[in-house]
Amino acid sequence: MKKIIIVDDSKFFCALVEKQIIEQTPFGVITCNSLEEAKLVLSRLDIKSIHACLVSYRLRDSAEGETAELFRSYEIPTIILISDVTATLRNKFWHLRVIDYVIKHDKYVVNEIISTLLRLERNPSNKIVIVEDSKTSAKLLQILLEVHQYDVVHFTDPKEALDYVKYHQDVKMVITDYNMPGMDGCELTRRLRRIYSKQELAILGMSGAGQTIMAANFLKHGADDFIIKQSFLAEEFYLRINSYLDRLNTYQELATAASYDYLTNVSNRRHFFEVVEAMHESALRHNTPVTCAMIDIDKFKSVNDKYGHSVGDAVLREVAQLIKSSVRKSDIVARFGGEEFCMYMTGMSAENAEPYFEKLRQKISDAIIRAEEHSLKVTVSIGLCSKIEHDINHMIESADKSLYQAKETGRNRVIHHETLVEGL
Repeated sequence: MKKIIIVDDSKFFCALVEKQIIEQTPFGVITCNSLEEAKLVLSRLDIKSIHACLVSYRLRDSAEGETAELFRSYEIPTIILISDVTATLRNKFWHLRVIDYVIKHDKYVVNEIISTLLRLERNPSNKIVIVEDSKTSAKLLQILLEVHQYDVVHFTDPKEALDYVKYHQDVKMVITDYNMPGMDGCELTRRLRRIYSKQELAILGMSGAGQTIMAANFLKHGADDFIIKQSFLAEEFYLRINSYLDRLNTYQELATAASYDYLTNVSNRRHFFEVVEAMHESALRHNTPVTCAMIDIDKFKSVNDKYGHSVGDAVLREVAQLIKSSVRKSDIVARFGGEEFCMYMTGMSAENAEPYFEKLRQKISDAIIRAEEHSLKVTVSIGLCSKIEHDINHMIESADKSLYQAKETGRNRVIHHETLVEGL
C-alpha cells in the first residue's frame, strides 16, 4: 500500500486529515510533528512506497520550509500546508517544483488535498502531447507536467504529432505552439478536431506575446484554451491543465458507466449493438468470417440459492474476466442479462470457432472461484453461429438456439449452429 506522509505540528490537524485520507483513498498514512521525526521516517521507509507528502511550511524546528526541501530532495511529490502566502513564497514553492500549496485555514482544505492525491494517482494514465519546435519551451512544459506525474510525449513536427494522436486514443491533451514548420498550431487544432471532440481530447494553444488575435484564432479552430508563453504562471498553468483533464476524465467515466455493465465490467447490451452493427457492416462488405457466441453459466440459480447473491455476483465477475482474458482486442464481449454473455468475433471462421470455444469452456470449468469463505466451480454452455447474416440479430438468434440445445443435451458443452443444421 502506498503511503501519504503528513508533517504538521498540530496533532488535531494531522488526525483530521489522516481520517479523511484513509476513508476516501487507497493510501496508508504516517504522521510526523517535526522535521526530525520526518528525517527518521524517511530513513526507515522505501522511498518508492511514498505516494506523496503533506508538509507544513513552518514547524517548530523548521521555520523556513526546510522540511519541504527535504522531501523534494528525494523527489517525493509534495503539497505544502501554509497559513498565509506571499508572492515571494509562491515563487519559492514553484522553484521547489511542489505539486501545490493549500491554505490551512480554508474550510475546504481537506477536500482539496484529497482531490489532489487522487489526481496524482490518476495522472500517470493521463497522456499529454506537447507540440513545440523550441526545445527550451518544450523542456519547461515537460518539467512542469512531469512534476504532476503526467505521461508526456514531445514532438517538434506537427505532422508527426497528428499521426501519433490519431492512432493513440489514450492521449488526453495536446499542447501546441502556433509557429511551427510545415503546419501551424491552428491548422493542427482544426485537423485534430476532425477526429476528436472536446469530450475526447483537450487542446491548449500557445503563442508568443504581442499576438493578441491568436487566442481567438485558436478557439475558433477548436482549442479549449490559450496561453501566452512569456507570461503564464506555473500555478495558473496547473489549474488550467487539471481543470480540463478533470472534466475530460469525469465525462469519460460517465460514458463508460453508460456503456459497461457495472458488475462485470464488460459491455452492456446497448453498447454491444452500437459497436457491433458498424463492425458487422464492414465484415459483410469485405466478406470477413464472423462468429457469434452465446454463453450461459449452468445452474446459476442454484449458486445464488446455496451461497447467496454476493457469491453469485463474484461468480459472474470471475466468469466475465475469464472470457475477457481469452479474447482479442477486436472481439466484443457483453453481458446480455442475468448469467448470459454474448461475443462477436470478426475473422473467426467456423473451423476455428469450435476449438477456440471448447478451450474457453474447459478454462472456465477448471477454474476455482473463491468468494467469501467458499471455493467453487461452475461450467458454461456455449452456442455458436458462424453463418454470416445481413442482420446481426439473426446470428444471435441462431447462436441462442444452439445454446438452448447445449443446455438440453447435458450442459457444459459447445454446440455450433452449422452442426445442428447439418444434422437435420
